[in-house]
Amino acid sequence: MTSCDIDFGKLTFLVIEDQEYVRSLISELLKRLGADRVFEESNGAAALELLKTATPDFVFCDIKMEPVDGLEFLRRVRTGVDGVGDRQLPIVFLTSDSERTTVMAAIEGNVDGYLVKPVSLGDLKAKITFVLERRRAAARR
Repeated sequence: MTSCDIDFGKLTFLVIEDQEYVRSLISELLKRLGADRVFEESNGAAALELLKTATPDFVFCDIKMEPVDGLEFLRRVRTGVDGVGDRQLPIVFLTSDSERTTVMAAIEGNVDGYLVKPVSLGDLKAKITFVLERRRAAARR
């Protein structure tokens, strides 16, 4: 799968970000890639509620949020807490936190990727492509 093979219009994205401006910016970039369905939530708690009724194909998530931060959101999704478990849901952290301990906690939590803000359209496209290609290759094994 190359970036040309991805039909962004068929994917549903979830953007979890507490800063409204950043959330809107990421959603707009995804729409410029062709995404028609982009859900937005301002924190992990709201996103967990959304996952009870919606099934996104890809999640971009900030880390530093209240009341449920990105690491806790990741843990809950990966372990099935709250009845919204999905070990296969691609989750990429999109954050300004590049501290080693945070990055290691994300890796240990089985995050699919990590982007440090600010990001460009090319950054988003490359990360989506990389994660989906890696998942496709793993599914073939």
